[in-house]
Amino acid sequence: MGSSKFEDPRLGVYCCGHMFRRERPARLVIREEGDWQFLCGGVDHSDPLEPYHVSVGVLLDADSTLNQIADLPPEWEAERAEVGGAWLRTVGKQ
Repeated sequence: MGSSKFEDPRLGVYCCGHMFRRERPARLVIREEGDWQFLCGGVDHSDPLEPYHVSVGVLLDADSTLNQIADLPPEWEAERAEVGGAWLRTVGKQ
């Protein structure tokens, strides 16, 4: 497992099926009500098993740039256009 800027790489997070199967990268990350959600940003989700619960370390192994948002505050969101692109951080739903 690669280096993690998250406090614990075993932290349980939710992700969409596209990310779980490594078909698409994370483009939207949401911290809501204490949970982390890593999403591809697409609207074409039909996987009945979603959301998947995995350790953040599994996602970091596939994309170490997710470390850039390890300090995202609770109730905030971060979005990017592509892997390696800048994360736009915004306050989530209040």
